[in-house]
Amino acid sequence: MKILGIAVSHEANAALLIDNEIVAAAAEERFTRLKMDMRYPQNAIEFCLNHAGVEPGDLDYVVLATERDTPEQFIVNRIATFSVEDFVREQNEYWKPLLFEGKKVQYLDVFKDKIRHDNYYDLSKFINSNMTQDEIYQEYLKTRKEAIEKHLGIDRSKIKTVKHERAHAYYGYYANPLRDRCLVITAEGAGEYSNSTVSLFENGELREINHTKENHIGHLYKFITLLLGMKPTQHEFKVMGLAPYANAKEEEKAFRVFKDLFTLDGLNIKLKNVPDDFYFWFQKRLEGCRFDGIAGALQRAVGDIIVKWVKQCSNELKVPNVIISGGVAQNIKACQSIGELEAVSKIYVAPSTGDGSLAVGGCYYILDTEYGKRKLDKKDIKPIDNIYLGSQYSEREIDRAIAAQSLQERFNIVNRLSMDEICDQLLKDKVIARFSGRMEFGQRALGNRSILANPANPRMIRKLNTKIKFRDFWMPFTPTILDKYEKEYILNPKGLESPYMTISFDTTKKFQNLAPAAIHPADDTTRPQILRKEKNPSYYALIEKFSEKSGTGAILNTSMNLHGEPMVNSPADAIHTFLSSGVDILLFDHVAIARSND
Repeated sequence: MKILGIAVSHEANAALLIDNEIVAAAAEERFTRLKMDMRYPQNAIEFCLNHAGVEPGDLDYVVLATERDTPEQFIVNRIATFSVEDFVREQNEYWKPLLFEGKKVQYLDVFKDKIRHDNYYDLSKFINSNMTQDEIYQEYLKTRKEAIEKHLGIDRSKIKTVKHERAHAYYGYYANPLRDRCLVITAEGAGEYSNSTVSLFENGELREINHTKENHIGHLYKFITLLLGMKPTQHEFKVMGLAPYANAKEEEKAFRVFKDLFTLDGLNIKLKNVPDDFYFWFQKRLEGCRFDGIAGALQRAVGDIIVKWVKQCSNELKVPNVIISGGVAQNIKACQSIGELEAVSKIYVAPSTGDGSLAVGGCYYILDTEYGKRKLDKKDIKPIDNIYLGSQYSEREIDRAIAAQSLQERFNIVNRLSMDEICDQLLKDKVIARFSGRMEFGQRALGNRSILANPANPRMIRKLNTKIKFRDFWMPFTPTILDKYEKEYILNPKGLESPYMTISFDTTKKFQNLAPAAIHPADDTTRPQILRKEKNPSYYALIEKFSEKSGTGAILNTSMNLHGEPMVNSPADAIHTFLSSGVDILLFDHVAIARSND
C-alpha cells in the first residue's frame, strides 16, 4: 500500500507512507527557501515520490488534509510573506472596521499588494467573489483536488480528504510508540470545526469524545505575540523563551489581565470572560505593562489552564497516558508541567505537532480508516521511529556545490576530518555546522542539519546569537545528550521520552556546571534531544568522542539556518549559511570547509 499525504497550510508539506511506515516527509519551505511557505507543495511531493522511486500511478490513495478552508490567506501566502507591520495592518484595516465600525471590508482589497498566483491553483475566482462561505469552502476544496489531479495525473477517485483536527489526532497517536489505551488531545489557534478535541484510543479505535471552538489558548498566544511586536504563528516560541526572565512584580501586574479569562467546562476549556476581540481588547488592558511581564503572565496563564484541563480529562476518563498534538503542543513548558502531574504516567509529544505534520497525520488516517477495514492490526502501524525523513546528497553533489562557489580559493578544504580533530575544534570554542545524511522532518535539527558548539562556555550564547543565528539575545540553546548520561543531567523521574526536543526538563546541578550554554539561563531548564545510538550512530559517536575529551556527554545543538530562513536542505543551502554567518567550520561527512584561521 502506498499513500501520499498533502497539506496546503502554513508550512505546506507532503509525506509518503509505504505499507505501514512513513518513508519520506518534508515541508515545501525547505525547497523554495521561503519560511512557512503556504503554497501547493509541489517540490515536497516530488521529493517524497522520487526518494522512494514511486510513480504517481502506483499510489493507492492521495489524502488531502483539511476540508473546509478559506483561500484568502493562501492567495497572499499570509504566514510566509507578512511582516509584523502587515499583521498590524490586518488588525487596523480589516478587523477593526469589520468588528467595531460595521463596515463591510474585503480582505483582498486591503491586501491587493500582496496577491500572488500559484502555478497549480486558479485562485482568481475567489477575488471579489460573491459566493457564500459554504460555496467558498466547497469550491476551494474542489480547486485543491484539481491541482493534485493536474500535478500527478491521477484519477480523482484516489483522492481522499481528512478533517484538520483528525489529521492532528491521528498523527499524535500513531507517531508515538505507545499502542495502549491513550488520551489524545489536540489544541491549536484555529482548526476546521474546532480549536481543540479530546479523543480516546482504545480497542483499536481512535474515538473523539468531544470538541469545542471555545478553547482560545492558541488564539490568545498568537495575538499577544503580535502585541509584543513579533510574528504570530512563527514567533510564539520567542515569547515562551522570554517568559522565564519576567520580573515577578511585572508578571503579577500583567497576570491580572489573563487570570480569569479561561475556565473548565467538563472536558473542555472555554472562555469565562469573553473579550470583544483578541487584539484591541488586550492592547487596551495591557497598556503600561512591561514586555517581560506580559510574556511571563501569558505563559503562566496558558500553562495553568492546560495543566488543569489535562488533569481533569485524565482523571475523568481514567487514562494516565496522554498524547498532545496541534500547535499548542509545541509549548514545551506546558508539556513539562503535564508530565509532572500525578494523574499522568506518560506524556508523548511527537515532533512538529503543528500544521507541518498534517500530511503525515493524513497518511495515518487513511491507513487506519481504509485499510483498517481489511483487519489491519493497528499495533503493526509503525511510529515515527526515524526522524531523518528528508533529502540526502551524494559526495559528488556536495563537491559540485563547493566547486560552484570556488570555496577552495577562499577557505581551507580538509578531507575526512577525524572525530578527534572535530572535537578539538569544538573545545577551542569553534562553531561547527554539521551536514550529514538525510534531513530531519520538522522544525528541530537533530544532528544532521545542525550547528554544534561547546556547551561549557556560556559566551557561546552571545556568539551564536550575534554572529551566526542573528536572533534575539534572550533565546536559549539546547543540547543533544547521550542516553547514558540522561539521569546525570536532567530530572526526569518518570522516564519520559525526549528524542525530538519536544518537552523541557529541569536540570541537575552537575549539568548546569558542565553545560551552562545549553540550558535556559533564567530557570535552568533545558529542551534536550536524548540520543540513542541506533537512531543516529555517526552523530552519537561524535558526541561520545567529545565526552572522552571534555568530560561532558552532551553538545550544544541548534538548527542550521539563519534567522528568518528555513533549516537548510541542500549543500548549497549549507554553504549559503556558512558564507552569510560566523560559522567557523562547515562539516560534510567527507570534507570540511574551514575559515583560514582554523
